[in-house]
Amino acid sequence: MTSRRSVLAGLTGLAALGPAQAASGAGSDIPLFRRGIGVSHALGWAEVRADGSYGDAPFSAPRFRFDAAQRQAIRAAGFDFVRLAVDVGPFLTFQGTARDRVDALLIGTARDLLDADLGVIVDLHPSAMNPAYRPAALTAGVDAPEFRAVLALQQRLADLLETLAESRASTGHPRLAFELMNEPEVSQAMWQPMLEACYRAARTGSARLPLVLGGGSMNAASALTALDTRPFAGDSRLIYTYHDYAPWQFTHQGVRGSPAHALDAIPYPAPPSTDAMVAATRQRIAGLALDGSALEQALTAKRSLARYGGFDRSSLEKTFRRVNDWRIAQHLPAHAVLLGEFGVHRTPYMDTPEGAAAREHWLRDMRELAEAQGFAWAAWTYAGTGGFALAENETGPGFDRATLRALGLR
Repeated sequence: MTSRRSVLAGLTGLAALGPAQAASGAGSDIPLFRRGIGVSHALGWAEVRADGSYGDAPFSAPRFRFDAAQRQAIRAAGFDFVRLAVDVGPFLTFQGTARDRVDALLIGTARDLLDADLGVIVDLHPSAMNPAYRPAALTAGVDAPEFRAVLALQQRLADLLETLAESRASTGHPRLAFELMNEPEVSQAMWQPMLEACYRAARTGSARLPLVLGGGSMNAASALTALDTRPFAGDSRLIYTYHDYAPWQFTHQGVRGSPAHALDAIPYPAPPSTDAMVAATRQRIAGLALDGSALEQALTAKRSLARYGGFDRSSLEKTFRRVNDWRIAQHLPAHAVLLGEFGVHRTPYMDTPEGAAAREHWLRDMRELAEAQGFAWAAWTYAGTGGFALAENETGPGFDRATLRALGLR
């Protein structure tokens, strides 16, 4: 276990680094993650009882199965790391032996992935399934009790993960990192002081564990490039992340709760004419029988198709260039930037030849643009219901050929 004395000594050493040392040393102290995939079905979206409580084993239902065949298929495809989404609810609720069990489950899952020659980013991923632990409640401010509980969890898990890393030291530096919060649902300005508090908590638990930091605003690229990195200056064990699902009209068409829920047959790249998209969307809206605010949202989304016309790879590239310009200004190595999520929601349209080609085209463009900048990337997600699963038939263990082609894999 990491002692308080060693933590303080490590922090003192980090603070003593000057800007030139930090720039020259950055990159050697973080794992080389390259091509990754989110895994959300193993420890994400824990089972919640009707009364809002968790059972003794909230990750034991068949849908949480994450076995050796799946891990081996991920590695065999050519992915080199997994971004492991972890529902924080049970880890905040449980105490005593129940807490020890979920902690052991998390560490055991990370160890199994390392044993499969996969790097691991442990991602704290709040779920909306339990009202007590919804993302908004957990990011209500630095003094909110729920957020203070998150800080204690980050300190505890950082300690446990460093212990795991130390246990693997004899086989080389493990490719292991800790992502402090997935997609905070607050602005960058509101998230900044909370991120600084998260960073301090994690560094109290571990002075050496690589950490993954996002900028808030659902991890938008614009929030990352607005981040004040001065509180983290001198720490060369940091990876900065953002998510990119642009254009939402294409990637989120059909997603319930999204502005794009009513959109249909949206191709990529966008065609010069919007007539076919508008006609298909009009027909879908009629079939959904929407009313009130839902209908107005659907009509607003349909009107957005006029602006979508002409969207293509060059439109996507603008974001990558902005992030890379920020990265250079921060004196960060390219692999210290992680495109942590990108993906396409599957709809019946995606099963048509045109839709399948559009999905493959977008995934390939995103992957190639990330690699052109030297960024690490993690596609969303491996398996599970919801429409974003990349595994064949949403369960795998393997992948269809179009997905492998798009992601440059075997």
